[in-house]
Amino acid sequence: MKQPPGFETGENHVCKLNRAIYGLHQSRREWFFEINSKLKELGFEKFSWCNSAYKFGKTVVLLLYVDDIVIFGRSGTDANEAVKLLKRHFDLKILGKAKRLLWVNFVENNGGIFINQSDYIERMCKKYEEFHYPITSLPIAKGIVYSKKQCPQSQAEMAEMKKIPYRNLIGCLAFLANRTRPDIAYATNIFSQYQQEPGIAHGQGLLKLLGYVKYTQSLKLNISNLKELKLIAYSDADYANNKDDRTSMGGGR
Repeated sequence: MKQPPGFETGENHVCKLNRAIYGLHQSRREWFFEINSKLKELGFEKFSWCNSAYKFGKTVVLLLYVDDIVIFGRSGTDANEAVKLLKRHFDLKILGKAKRLLWVNFVENNGGIFINQSDYIERMCKKYEEFHYPITSLPIAKGIVYSKKQCPQSQAEMAEMKKIPYRNLIGCLAFLANRTRPDIAYATNIFSQYQQEPGIAHGQGLLKLLGYVKYTQSLKLNISNLKELKLIAYSDADYANNKDDRTSMGGGR
């Protein structure tokens, strides 16, 4: 395993485990089979697009992460009925309204429910503060186009780019984009194309994207039941800007 922070003994060393540190390695798998079968018996139906999301009737959604459960209902009564049903078969610890799950914050405001990852962003920016990322107001500046021609052309450039944890930062930003920050999905997708051999321009652009995330740290998504949702604008996110093969890209994936 990777050396724990504060206990490093060498740059290229890893720790050899004498035994599993989180119980039996198959425990979580067996637990999933158990709770999944029980939820089906109780009438919960798993969504086809996710193995950890279930619906109960038309008013309740259940999210499952190992042994942590979050229940959403159209009303408090609907949610409480689902909890009572689960209590008959599982020893539950009720923690109240969800405030945070997997680095996603849930906030109630004026009758609406919003999600954000401000705590995760703060932690991420603290982790990479040594790279002195610039604060910007856009994910990618207007007119900037990246290509494979900007990949390292010399050993010196390759050595310089090794100082930036490019792939690690891509992973952190993708975690944000896939949950609460669709505004950075396109930029993250662009920079992820150069993970194999990122150049200085790619590295600088990625750090600017981090600066944008810091600048917009307080942004949040409204996940409440909107009465009316209309498409008011269409934007071509790419406009054939790919200089390498001219294939077009629309939004994030």
